[in-house]
Amino acid sequence: MPIKRTEPTLGLQHPNFRYRPAAESDIRKTFARIKREQKVASQADDSGQQTLDLTSVVPLPARAVRSAA
Repeated sequence: MPIKRTEPTLGLQHPNFRYRPAAESDIRKTFARIKREQKVASQADDSGQQTLDLTSVVPLPARAVRSAA
């Protein structure tokens, strides 16, 4: 099995790259934020299924019964 190589999405020269020293980061806050984002995303997925519009569903006609030959 080949090794999957992952690379950073933003380079150091990218204008949206923002350096944050380790002393200024809090891993607990980061994980809490990610858990909140995942919870909101899963709730959005659940609610999307409840609002499914089935007005365009049409019943299929019944098949004709073949006689045994």
